[in-house]
Amino acid sequence: MKENLRLFALLLLGGVAVWFFTQKSNTRPTPSLRDVRPPPAETARTPEQTFRVRSPLTGEPARSGFDAEVTTRSGGLRSLRLNGRQFAMRQAPADPRTGARGADHRMNLASTWNEDLLSLRTELKVKRGEETVVPAYLDYTGRQVSEREVELTWQGNEVEVVRTYRSERPFTMDVETRVRNLGAPINVEARVPVYEWVLREDENGKFFQRPWQVAEGTCRHGTELYREARDKLLERRPEDALAGAASFVSLGNTYFELAVVPRGNGEARCRLFAEDRIAAPGQEPLGSVYGASIGWARASLATGETQRFQATVYLGPKEPELLAAVTDDHRLTDTVNLGFFSFIARQLLRFLRFLHGIVGNWGAAIMLLTLCIRVALLPLLAKSMKSMAMMAKLKPELDDINKRLADNQEAKTLATMELYRKHGVNPLSGCFPQLAQLPIWWALYTTLQTSVELFHAPFIFWWRDLSAPDPYYVLPLVLGVIMFLQQKLMPPQGMDPVQAKMMTYFFPIFLTGISLFLPSGLALYMLVNSCLGVLQQWYTKQQMDQYKGGTGTGGGSAIQVKTLTGDKP
Repeated sequence: MKENLRLFALLLLGGVAVWFFTQKSNTRPTPSLRDVRPPPAETARTPEQTFRVRSPLTGEPARSGFDAEVTTRSGGLRSLRLNGRQFAMRQAPADPRTGARGADHRMNLASTWNEDLLSLRTELKVKRGEETVVPAYLDYTGRQVSEREVELTWQGNEVEVVRTYRSERPFTMDVETRVRNLGAPINVEARVPVYEWVLREDENGKFFQRPWQVAEGTCRHGTELYREARDKLLERRPEDALAGAASFVSLGNTYFELAVVPRGNGEARCRLFAEDRIAAPGQEPLGSVYGASIGWARASLATGETQRFQATVYLGPKEPELLAAVTDDHRLTDTVNLGFFSFIARQLLRFLRFLHGIVGNWGAAIMLLTLCIRVALLPLLAKSMKSMAMMAKLKPELDDINKRLADNQEAKTLATMELYRKHGVNPLSGCFPQLAQLPIWWALYTTLQTSVELFHAPFIFWWRDLSAPDPYYVLPLVLGVIMFLQQKLMPPQGMDPVQAKMMTYFFPIFLTGISLFLPSGLALYMLVNSCLGVLQQWYTKQQMDQYKGGTGTGGGSAIQVKTLTGDKP
């Protein structure tokens, strides 16, 4: 009775948890953060102007790129909107300064708004002796050179600063800052930063869900790759540079990346940090500002000399081909985090893209990929099925041994080993094939969770975004039913009845609760995999029935074990 009550309590708890998380509203007001950190004083400044830099579009069928809006206020990015149907948001992004939503539904990767936090803004320290001769906030004069190039110029205190933005490849921009000294010698330091703002609600997610907005910073210098999340970045200070020459620095989430690659012969250092933002003292943080920058060593300029600080910036989706094309050595592909089994995940992603090229639908490609992996693993599965069938055949003898020798552990162990030896059965042979499959299935899980190809990718019916949870929870609920049938078809072996019943009912409920908030692409993979598992187990059950009927190895005769001296008969 107590065991039944415990089982009922667990099932009830699981049901309440599933109901709570499905009923929790996903809607929330867009916070207005204009008072979080006031912008610099507006006195004695020239009116702001903006200019546009459009990157070339990728080829068919994506036809995607960006439209960047460059401001004369410190030469930063006011907006960076991604072109292409894949990056159109169902609801227009809100202006972070006012909370108002406009008519432009394109995704905007320029998520910060204060002048000191604009991505690609001018960060210069120019001194003549002990005097700072270039202010922290510059008002440039702009010139639209072409659709793909903008030039900004500032002059003062016998110093000229010229910045150029030029885009010649999809999602990529070359940024150059030229500092020319027109007076007495000066010392110059320069940085190229990127910033990202993430709401704390988006970072926290829900029940077993890792939101795609969760950000991290990455820096490679030498042979070392630093990849740090918010908690670690909060411990860093913006002025602290990592040791060693940097080859790139980036901020990114699951699907998108802001990366800076230094060019030229000068040695560069990378910086990573994060800062919490609160609306009022004593309140919990509304979110975090993430920062990353490439900084060059101090340069000394004599009269008439010019120093150039050059960088290539990638601002777009984490598509391996696009990232690899930024540099000759493909270094930015390191920004894609495919987990521990990344060497397997990369091959699975290539194969998934190949299948998509054939069927033209990412949902169908996921189903075909899952089927292909199942077929490829059939030799391991066959060995595991044979072992399971033999173990099921020997179960009556094992139960008899456990019953007769329950009080003598040594005799029970010897009798069990003799039974396995006589029938040529290795009880671990069914586990090894299952363990061998784990890296492949885990790599596939990671691949589907991080592939930007699934972002806003439609499948069929109401599944219009494979990177978002099923809006009507059909996939998770069907998955729960299939898992229940799978447990009934092949009940767990070696468990007492209460444990077996718990696995039969609790495991499908638990898995359903998890998949409610997983991306539809992952839920689809789990459903197809479970359906194939049911077919496999049905076939296994047929094999087991043949063994039980006496057609298998060993004949099925019961084994008699003599009682050792001193044991009770």
